[in-house]
Amino acid sequence: MKNKQLIKRIATYFRPYALLAIFAFISAIIYVFSTLFAPILVGYIIDELDVLVDNNILNNQFYIYLYSLIGTVALGAFFGYIMSYLLSKLAYLMMRDLRKDAFFKINKLPVSYIDSHSHGDLLSRIISDIDTVSEGLLQTFTEAVTGIITIVVTLVFMLTLNYKIGLIVVALTPLSLIGATFIAKMSFKTFKNQAQARGNLTGFVNEMVENQQVVKAYGLEHKNIKRFNDLDDELYTYGVNAQFYSSLANPTTRFVNAIIYLVVATYGAISVVSGSSALTVGKLSIFLSYASSYTKPFNSISSVAAELQNSFASLRRICEFLDEAEIPNEDGLAVVSNIEGNISFDNVEFSYTKEHKLIEDFSLSCNKGEQIAIVGPTGCGKTTLINLLMRFYDINSGDIYIDNKSIYQIKRKSIREHMGMVLQDTWLFEGTIYENIAYGKENATKEEVISAAKKAYAHDFIMQLKDGYNTKVSNTDGMSIGQKQLLCIARLMLRLPNVLILDEATSNIDTRMEIMISKAFKEMMKGRTTFIIAHRLSTVKNADKIIVMKDGHIVEVGRHDELIAKNGFYTSIYNSQFQVK
Repeated sequence: MKNKQLIKRIATYFRPYALLAIFAFISAIIYVFSTLFAPILVGYIIDELDVLVDNNILNNQFYIYLYSLIGTVALGAFFGYIMSYLLSKLAYLMMRDLRKDAFFKINKLPVSYIDSHSHGDLLSRIISDIDTVSEGLLQTFTEAVTGIITIVVTLVFMLTLNYKIGLIVVALTPLSLIGATFIAKMSFKTFKNQAQARGNLTGFVNEMVENQQVVKAYGLEHKNIKRFNDLDDELYTYGVNAQFYSSLANPTTRFVNAIIYLVVATYGAISVVSGSSALTVGKLSIFLSYASSYTKPFNSISSVAAELQNSFASLRRICEFLDEAEIPNEDGLAVVSNIEGNISFDNVEFSYTKEHKLIEDFSLSCNKGEQIAIVGPTGCGKTTLINLLMRFYDINSGDIYIDNKSIYQIKRKSIREHMGMVLQDTWLFEGTIYENIAYGKENATKEEVISAAKKAYAHDFIMQLKDGYNTKVSNTDGMSIGQKQLLCIARLMLRLPNVLILDEATSNIDTRMEIMISKAFKEMMKGRTTFIIAHRLSTVKNADKIIVMKDGHIVEVGRHDELIAKNGFYTSIYNSQFQVK
């Protein structure tokens, strides 16, 4: 994506606040005019003081210029504040909208994208990269707007006062522009690499912070430190290079600007001394002030240009994220008011990558109210079936039917509203226990939440907490995994849809509690189609149908007793779990 495209992209966030930008621009014009008019008044005051020295008389004109100078400086200060406030507000409003779009984008992306990308890098794009763009925009608005106005107005004033000196300044100006342009191009690549390296480092740190127990358990701190140092050194190298190139801009333009100032001062001084022109000491002071005012924006703009390259590099990463393919539009798909629970897989084929096939020619029929257990070795495709049923992933070929209607003719949201899941991996957001349980059902009453907690056998331990249901929890607090899983089960108990998915739902709960939860599940599953994924076969012995999978294929189907009698793959798995050595 080229810089022109990035500018067009960011312009879409600028348009809603065009009126704010207009007021900021008007304030900038008044601020610049006030700032540039002050040197004229100072020049006039100097000439009046020259009259005082010659005639020993101070004219009333002197006081008019003096009071006008005070008023001009005050006016400039006021509108300078207004301009800074409006431009800051403009930049932060644009970044607020960009950050909203980036967050909303997460909800529009397929699960496959989230699963296949570093979560830390995604966080870096949404937070760090947008902050970088924000800083760049703020500097660009402030420095570029005032700088360009200052250059134009100063040049007009200089040409009006003395066109010869004005033309000298114009002739030397391209030197600054050439230097700044060259340095900006050199720095873009390094800023792009720096943004990528920062994303890689953020992703690694995020992974290590979330999994410190595993790191410590295996004693791999030294290995992670080495990996961190490598990523940190990479970021350091790109950062130093980026700063080196960007830092060249300011001294280069300062050198050229010093030459301009020297030429103006020399030419003007010679003109004053020789008396060859109407140039007075006061007017020369105006020109010297203007020479400084004219060249100063080039320093600022060159610095902004380097910072802008950093912003472009970050903005490119954000736009790449925003341009990722979203879940297809579902406007033409059906919305179902209820799902009875008749589900079938018809010759389904699926693989996460083209190189490695996972599920092939898979067919399965489940009737309403049946308890379907899916068992098999790790990696055989058990959880993948659930991902396909919930449409977290889409199949490569075949079809899946719910109540004789293809799930690809029904909106994803509509399907998921009538299904409930409890996974082995628990998830609690930062909030109260009450809010976490109520997350499963919109507008749930307090009585419903407490009833669900009681059914999940979570009520007793909740009431032992200091604040009961108002206790603040998160996915990273000190609550045990088993307790978290009970809250997730309570969340499902509250919702109770007609299709239930239990993926190792009791794996983190002790045996005594598991027996109690199983009784609650048994009551809950009556009349509901239930998919039970389990490694412990003792938990699925009473299932209506046990699907035995191996390498993405169904190898056996039947009840527990039937499969044991076959003395096949299921029997070998079952015996391996209960064999006494």
